[in-house]
Amino acid sequence: MHDTDFSKRQLIKQEAKKLFFRFGLSKTSMDDIARECQLAKPTLYYYFPSKEAIFNEIVVEEATQFMNSVEKQVPTELGSDDKIILFFRALYRDLKIYAEKLTILPSSLYDNYPHGGPIVKKINELLREKLRPLLEEGKRKNILELEDLETTLSALILMTDFLNLKWMQYSPEE
Repeated sequence: MHDTDFSKRQLIKQEAKKLFFRFGLSKTSMDDIARECQLAKPTLYYYFPSKEAIFNEIVVEEATQFMNSVEKQVPTELGSDDKIILFFRALYRDLKIYAEKLTILPSSLYDNYPHGGPIVKKINELLREKLRPLLEEGKRKNILELEDLETTLSALILMTDFLNLKWMQYSPEE
């Protein structure tokens, strides 16, 4: 991808994100995004097949930045078991902060979003990607007894499903 292509993709996502936050996904059109970017609509379609594709890419980038931020909070010199504990503490704490920030966004931003399943799947893949090395290290160093790494990863990811936005936004800290 050329620098110009990268710059245009970034511009499109930047302007689309502003529109999505202001009006929501359903009330934002490709015409609106093209107008804000000062690009012809066919140019927009050259980079993205739909507004949902733009939205998905924005969400995945945000999730990747979020997971990287959580991962950076875990000191590398600790044992695997402590790393896993700190990873989940940082994940919980940062999700709580993120959920509180989302309360200011219009519910139309993501309500009834038909493509939510693939996004959740991608976010779970990111979580799996961050947890796998911690579990592998623990198993290698005989700190963790894991018969089936994939099952353990799936169970941990399934357990994070309770961290849904509504609960995170409104549950008091303990």
